[in-house]
Amino acid sequence: MKRICIVAFVFLFGAGVAFADEVDEELSNQVTDRLRVSTRQMIRAGIESDDAIKMTRLMLNHHFREEHALRAHAIIMSAQKQGLPVAPIMNKAYEGMSKQVQDRDIVQAMENVRSRYAFAYQQARELTEEKAQMRSLGNTIAKGLAAGVNDNDVGEIMERLQQRAQQMRRAQTIELATETFRTARDMARLGASSKDAADVVCQALKHRYSTKEMKAMRTSFMTRSRTTAPTDLARMYSSAIKQGKSAESLESSSTSGPGSMGKIGGPGTSGHEGGSDHGGGGGHK
Repeated sequence: MKRICIVAFVFLFGAGVAFADEVDEELSNQVTDRLRVSTRQMIRAGIESDDAIKMTRLMLNHHFREEHALRAHAIIMSAQKQGLPVAPIMNKAYEGMSKQVQDRDIVQAMENVRSRYAFAYQQARELTEEKAQMRSLGNTIAKGLAAGVNDNDVGEIMERLQQRAQQMRRAQTIELATETFRTARDMARLGASSKDAADVVCQALKHRYSTKEMKAMRTSFMTRSRTTAPTDLARMYSSAIKQGKSAESLESSSTSGPGSMGKIGGPGTSGHEGGSDHGGGGGHK
């Protein structure tokens, strides 16, 4: 037993020395002791040593104040501890530095990304506790948030999905949820407001669209948006679905010219004002 303890101590001590040597070798003498310690903490928390050192070095090159660099480290370690992906957060930092954004604003953008993924993963857990499924769905939801779908609308979509989940197998539910959030994401990316994008997919869920039908609707929307304002188009789709139109009807209409959706959506559905609104209440930037 004593021998095991000694071996364990030597292993841990050696690992700590290895971290220390690597950090000291790769970072310049201009790095403060606090930043060296924080960089080692990142590595011990599970961040790849190359990534931790690269981030610290780049922040120094871009003249980060120590407090902001330490905060950036803390955000990464918090995400790691929560089981969130750290790559999008680091990429946001690199993007900001490449654009010469102020260090304070870069750190805030990193926190916004971390918060976005935390919310997205929390929502995904409403449908599954299986890690691979949760991560995949969470990443899709996070991309929708980044595109402009706000928290409240994500919650509304999730409520509809939970209602559908009661009559579906788990795997089918996850497939439908993933395609639903992809559809909302792409509608928002193209310029539909969060509210309008959410209304379309919620109507589709209410009228029991399948995963295949949801995908068909997304494809037809992307095609149709080339000739019709996305906000108008989303409202037309929502109106048509309310009247019981199938995804196939929406898809076939996309090749019939700009005026055809007015017929499918019913009288007056093409009279809405255009424009987009990516803000909304509680949205993540």
